[in-house]
Amino acid sequence: MRLTAELILKSPDYINPCKDRELNLRGNKISSIENLGATKNQFDTIDFSDNEISKVENFPKLDRVKTLLFNNNHIKNFEEDFGSSLPHLRSLILSNNRINNLSDLEPLTKLSEIKFISLLENPVSKKPNYRLYLIYLIPHLKIIDFKKVKKIEREESKKLFGQSKLILEKYSTDKNKDKSKTFEPGEGVNGNSNNKTTTTPAKKLTEEEKKLIRLQIDNAKTMEEINILEAKLRSGDI
Repeated sequence: MRLTAELILKSPDYINPCKDRELNLRGNKISSIENLGATKNQFDTIDFSDNEISKVENFPKLDRVKTLLFNNNHIKNFEEDFGSSLPHLRSLILSNNRINNLSDLEPLTKLSEIKFISLLENPVSKKPNYRLYLIYLIPHLKIIDFKKVKKIEREESKKLFGQSKLILEKYSTDKNKDKSKTFEPGEGVNGNSNNKTTTTPAKKLTEEEKKLIRLQIDNAKTMEEINILEAKLRSGDI
């Protein structure tokens, strides 16, 4: 389904537990991002979860947006300069997508205010030193995959990537070379579809766990705590 201006205008919007105005575009089988000018920059959070989006792109200037939710899509990469359209984006939730290469994360460096990111259940999160690489790539990140970035991780990241360009280049490999060596969902070794792979579904929270998180949100003392708990509740990740 296309993301039309009509779909945007008839989709539900509300004030979420973080006191932000949110647009809900979940579960519409949207295949690509377009026509977001129809939002008129009126939302703090946009929820694209449970769609079929393959690339994060085509954002107009939306300087009000602070949170984007892309759980359970088909995302593999990002438009090179999409961050320039989202100058105040702080939280980016990408759990259960198809991002495979560390080099595909490089456009995220353009997100100057990003603090919180989740790449759980993406192939890239299984790469060696993925977390340290992400910390080096985006030093202002505070939380990765719902876990706080520790001081010792920042130090290890600098030691591993900050002192050797050769090591950094090893992880920032050419995208085409990376893709020639990796499997894509639905493809076999030679590009045929006989040996299919599937994306692992994210573990869903039980009703009891959801109630517990909602209680924790009510008792949270800081906006950072609320953001973490709200993201967990929406993504379904424990």
